[in-house]
Amino acid sequence: MRIRARVMVCLVAAALAGWPGAVRGQDAGRTGAAVLQLPAGARAAALSGAYSAAAGDADVLFYNPAGAATLGAAASASYLRHVLDIRATTAAGAVRLGPVTLGAATALLDAGEVRVVVPDPEYGGERGRETGERVGASESAMRLAVALPLRGGRVRLGAAAGSVSSDIAGASRAAAVFDLGAQLAFERVTLGAALRNLGGALAGDGLEDADLPTEARAGLRFEATGAASLGAAVSADVVSRAGGTWLAVGLEAGLLPAVGRIGAVGRIGWDGGTGGGLGGLRLGAGLTHGEIGVDYAYQDLDLFGPVHRIGIRWRRAGH
Repeated sequence: MRIRARVMVCLVAAALAGWPGAVRGQDAGRTGAAVLQLPAGARAAALSGAYSAAAGDADVLFYNPAGAATLGAAASASYLRHVLDIRATTAAGAVRLGPVTLGAATALLDAGEVRVVVPDPEYGGERGRETGERVGASESAMRLAVALPLRGGRVRLGAAAGSVSSDIAGASRAAAVFDLGAQLAFERVTLGAALRNLGGALAGDGLEDADLPTEARAGLRFEATGAASLGAAVSADVVSRAGGTWLAVGLEAGLLPAVGRIGAVGRIGWDGGTGGGLGGLRLGAGLTHGEIGVDYAYQDLDLFGPVHRIGIRWRRAGH
């Protein structure tokens, strides 16, 4: 079991190391829960995860639970087909109950399967021998959140609690996870800050403990609209995790979506935590009709090729 687990750990680590969104300076041998490090939601992914000041859809639950305070009711889902047959899905929902908004968010990472190779004693262990077995790896995370608007919605507070678990070649680990967040909204600018992935370490049988990718992020979102809802919105987050601090920025422009109207925007983002290269650039687009939105995000992973994410959002405004 330990040999199979190590094989799968190497596979997942190699795949995510090849993904430029992996954190610079992270201790790959100690930090786990890749499902908490992948961007959640197609719109947020196209904006490079610069979402701490966002408040327009349920995907904000993955970045800053305080953003859900503006939602009357909302739901979202996304699907990512990554390299090496790695797949990721996310789903989130929120509903206003009296003065507070309650939300739930979940993410699943499926790393696929790999053939088990063990050291071949006939060659002194210097060559591998296939056993005929196949093993898989998956990770999941879920959160329950509560958000409260204050001072007419200008001040928003939020908190979330949940768990993250991994199953690698039959070896399981789990940990509790907590998020805290706040937002301050003005006429055109919203400021946001969040502490994410607070908790202990992934622990269980068969594998060494791994620290959660705890991070602090702070950012802003600025919107400028003109006639016929034409305009642009810029978002930026400063993100800090163990071993590195970087800037993520995103821009969406076009016919900005509004409830009851048609929206059509293009998006571009840049994640400074990628260490440079094409992998830091993200492109996307979104179409909105009434309360429904469809989003697309594209990223070129250099030698690994492109990856695509699609998502759908529904929202009913709270204010």
